[in-house]
Amino acid sequence: MGAADKGGVRREAFISGEGEMASLIRNKDWRMTGIGDIAHWPLALRTSVGICLQTKFPVLIMWGEDLVYIYNDAYREIIGKKHPAALGEKAKDVWIDLWDTIGPKLQNFLKDGQPIYAENQLYILNRKGYTEECYFSFSYSTVHDETGKIAGIFTMVTETTGAINYERQMKEQLQSRKLIEQKEERLRMVIEATQLGTWEFYPLSGQLIWSVECKNIYGLAHDKEVDFAIFAEHIYPDDRDFVQNQVQKSMNPDGDGNYDISYRILRFDDNSLRWIHAKGKVFFNEERKADRFVGTVVDITENKAYEQNLLQSEQRTRIAIEAADMGSFDWDLDADIFYSSKRLLQIFGFKGKENISHTALIARFHPEDKFIRDKAVDGSFATGSLQYEARIIWEDGSIHWVTVYGKVMHDSSKNVKRMYGIVADITEQKSQSALLEKIVEERTLSLKLSNEELKKSEERYYKMTEEVEDYSILLLSPEGNILNWNKGAERIKGYKESEIIGSHFSIFYLPVDKEKKLPEKMISDASLQGRAAHEGWRQRKNGSSFWSSVVITALHDENNHIIGFSKVTRDLTEKKLAEDKLQQYTKELEAQNKELEQFAYVASHDLQEPLRKIQTFTEVLEKNLKDEIIAKKYLEKVKSSAERMGQLIRSVLDYSRLSVNDIELIPVDLNFIIENVESDLELQISEKKVTVSHTRLPIVKGIPLQLQQLFSNLVSNAIKFSDKDPLISISSRRVTESDLEQFPDMQKGVRYTEIICKDNGIGFEQKYAARIFTIFQRLHGQKSYPGTGIGLALCKKIVENHQGHIRVESEPGKGSSFYIYLQVVT
Repeated sequence: MGAADKGGVRREAFISGEGEMASLIRNKDWRMTGIGDIAHWPLALRTSVGICLQTKFPVLIMWGEDLVYIYNDAYREIIGKKHPAALGEKAKDVWIDLWDTIGPKLQNFLKDGQPIYAENQLYILNRKGYTEECYFSFSYSTVHDETGKIAGIFTMVTETTGAINYERQMKEQLQSRKLIEQKEERLRMVIEATQLGTWEFYPLSGQLIWSVECKNIYGLAHDKEVDFAIFAEHIYPDDRDFVQNQVQKSMNPDGDGNYDISYRILRFDDNSLRWIHAKGKVFFNEERKADRFVGTVVDITENKAYEQNLLQSEQRTRIAIEAADMGSFDWDLDADIFYSSKRLLQIFGFKGKENISHTALIARFHPEDKFIRDKAVDGSFATGSLQYEARIIWEDGSIHWVTVYGKVMHDSSKNVKRMYGIVADITEQKSQSALLEKIVEERTLSLKLSNEELKKSEERYYKMTEEVEDYSILLLSPEGNILNWNKGAERIKGYKESEIIGSHFSIFYLPVDKEKKLPEKMISDASLQGRAAHEGWRQRKNGSSFWSSVVITALHDENNHIIGFSKVTRDLTEKKLAEDKLQQYTKELEAQNKELEQFAYVASHDLQEPLRKIQTFTEVLEKNLKDEIIAKKYLEKVKSSAERMGQLIRSVLDYSRLSVNDIELIPVDLNFIIENVESDLELQISEKKVTVSHTRLPIVKGIPLQLQQLFSNLVSNAIKFSDKDPLISISSRRVTESDLEQFPDMQKGVRYTEIICKDNGIGFEQKYAARIFTIFQRLHGQKSYPGTGIGLALCKKIVENHQGHIRVESEPGKGSSFYIYLQVVT
């Protein structure tokens, strides 16, 4: 118990830490909440709060029938502006706008107690002063009180809103592109990807790793290695200080860790001068030191030369515009700055004046033509081009005609950044019909040239598509037959062009997907929606599988009739395997957290009880040392309690040592295992007149010593919890795939056998089926049925070590049946 604070609230020792939440919990008057005075909190709640405050992951505890809110510092970001008012409040009051959705789920969870893990769940929340879509991945675990009743919910939460919104944004951007823009943009990205070099730098060790393409860019032989010092020697001397300063700036833990610069190098092979564009990201360790620096490089020498030529071209263009008696303008829409040339001001009637505002220029447009200007400007934001003719009125009332041509520039997010163009006075031209006809003829010629350029662009597109190697880019007939085959398709799927042209694209799908008619659904969705996307396992020519990302896009003619489909496939096998491994790590972490809760319960309850008895009996013994009878009596009690504590400690050690780690599963004959168990328990079997029978059992994959311990515990448990001549039967049966659907944690595609261990013991209520596998959880008193209560917990952990499953069915007075699922040797 801690010392009393002001207001009568007590500070409890189990609430440790210097964080905000530890302070708020210590100083809150809990007597006004649904869980009462903190001094009277149950041990399970104290232990859970202690774990919660020491965890760096967002953790929430909802306690009691009202589900009173208690959470740690990491959870504050998730709850937003509801903090700190949410502390100690009922869950339904904290999330009143969501209670109709989450309330029934939480109440059902309190009843059945089955652990829940949900990924990327959508909730509409108002936690920051506005309504937003939020996504969370979370797990629910139950917390039991001293009677074994579910008293609260222990929740670990991870917000995935950013990742989901990013993915959604990317999909929306892709859907908004026109068909030809999709093809050209995709091709541009693929071509750029083939020119990128990648690198990794580890500042703490000094190790620098370059990809093959990176070595090609720097002119370094593929069999040569490089370190940072050698790399720095090949930076152009005038750029070395700049590069090193940028590297140091990126590795500053107070910065954003981004690295994006262009500089010159001297190639390793011929010492030639090249321009390089490098981008990277720095990752920091827990000590805020730069631990890993990864990025890409691309040779931009030709781009730099192009930029220089473009600058010179712009200068020539400006001279040409002035020579042609045209005005020019440049409009920075971000800063709302409008630049006008002197000639433009003269065209608009501002002779001899400077610094005329954009508003003043627009005011000169004829009232009947102002909408022409506004419509053209608004349309240019979408099309990228500006062109219109309109009348303007000078200060003296004279009317003049102008023609305006412009170009709109966008950033990578399609936001309008800049508009620039030219303005010409066409007042005289407007009065000459011959000149008008010439303009029409020039525009017709321009359109013809544009069509020819478009045709050439399409020819280049199809030619370059054939050469792309990182993507499979196919053209399908309306029926789904393959019409072309590029190098990327051959590399990813293994077929030669002569082997595959004319085949239906469903040849790449696994039998299970063909049965579900997935290829037909993809074609149907693309026909109806214009586009269909899917990720899943596909099949190569040699029979091996790869994880692919597929996008099928419908192609239409000018009458909007479907004339075929484009199909782009990317091999994402490495990404998929990494994600699966991460999910496995998450499951293992959840299991370890559950074991941590059990060990916390053991340390705070079961191990404390015999120690308390020893202390009590020792005090009585000290007071009665002269009374031999009483002294002997309490000495025996001390001995008994010490033996009990020793049993508990040995049991905990046995449980904690059970781990497969790197131990290989080998074929194990269960018949031999059962014979060894009967031999080991021969004395107990004889004394209690036990009958043990078993059918012919299969050979399974396992660890012999652990499997013997598993069946020894099951048989011993059946003997112990029997009030008549024990009958124990052991049998097996082959498990079907439909049987495994009720056990989602077991591996798919693996053959299992079901071992049934049945007894005629005292049994128990089926509602306690999950509880009996928890460490030190007992359904019967220590005096009636001695033991530590760890035997079945050991059984469960052994089965989990074998990637299997164990469950039990029981009825009071009619015995119990244990069902064990193990991998069978095929």
